[in-house]
Amino acid sequence: MVRAFKIIFGLFVVAGLALAGVFGTEYLLSTQSSASQPSQEQQQRATLVGLTSPEQREFATEVSAVGTIMPVRNVDISPSVSGRVTEVAAESGAEVQEGDLLLQLDAREQRAALRSAEATLSEARQNLDRIEQLADANTAAEQQLEQARAAFARAEGEVMAAEAALEDRALSAPFDGTLGFVDTDPGAYVTPSTVVTRLSDLSVMQVDLSLPERYFRRVSPGQTVELTVPAYPDETFSGEVIVRDSAVASGSRSFDVRAEVSNADRRLVGGMFAQTRVVFDTYEGLAVPDDAIISEGARTFVYTVSEGQANRRTVALGGSAGSLTEVTDGLETGDRVVVTGWDNLRDGAPVEVSEDVAREGLE
Repeated sequence: MVRAFKIIFGLFVVAGLALAGVFGTEYLLSTQSSASQPSQEQQQRATLVGLTSPEQREFATEVSAVGTIMPVRNVDISPSVSGRVTEVAAESGAEVQEGDLLLQLDAREQRAALRSAEATLSEARQNLDRIEQLADANTAAEQQLEQARAAFARAEGEVMAAEAALEDRALSAPFDGTLGFVDTDPGAYVTPSTVVTRLSDLSVMQVDLSLPERYFRRVSPGQTVELTVPAYPDETFSGEVIVRDSAVASGSRSFDVRAEVSNADRRLVGGMFAQTRVVFDTYEGLAVPDDAIISEGARTFVYTVSEGQANRRTVALGGSAGSLTEVTDGLETGDRVVVTGWDNLRDGAPVEVSEDVAREGLE
């Protein structure tokens, strides 16, 4: 009897503990669930955002390409004859005018040859004058007159040749420009293969670029070309197309374009890398700051605010102008667009407009 009583009592204890475990587990789960879910008040807390409004801005239809800047005139200066340098009249980096002396070679032999040729010419002229006087008096044969005239012509040719040989001993600037390095010293022996210096006309620069075949019809002389160079990253230089190639290269399916850029301040130099932009036309479009645009895969959208709520708007984009992007579809001028704070938004979420957020880009 006692043994049966103990068994029944043990069963009651086990059942009680089991019930306590079930109710305890339900209580803990309900407590954790309440802690993990925000209250309705928390769900409705407004997100602080900064707004801006789309505005009409000017955009351009354009194409970009890379190019290399070169002077419109750029030559290596070399003597046309060999000889010993007697004078170096130019310095590295100097600005020179057309005809300025750059280098003088030893010209003693050429000066002597010129003097001899001039003496021969003087003698031939005197003899021709004498024969012509005799011919006028009918005392000289026609053959003598022709021989005198031929001798005079040969003497003139010899003088001209001697003058040219003397001029070749002096190396002069062929046009106005800026010299490169001049590393030749008096006493050096130079030949026609010796490059004495480089002369560049930096007043106007040209840039050559290649464009895809599909733009061939749209490019013509006079169109605006804008370019930037690494040396002046914050500045834009403007020029115009001067020539378009007459054919499209069959290998690359592209064509060459040459543009000229004024360079009065001589800041651009040959060999510079240029990022160019050929502008075809301009038009008005609706613009928003880049910071307002959100991309997720192939979808692009913005958030607008209406009656205190965020609304997700799918948009189509066009060109760009600095920190602004054209919106071709999805927005209107009067829309209020979220430009800051959208990373915490969802469609239909309550928002609070912050007056402390700077609305950059459109003001």
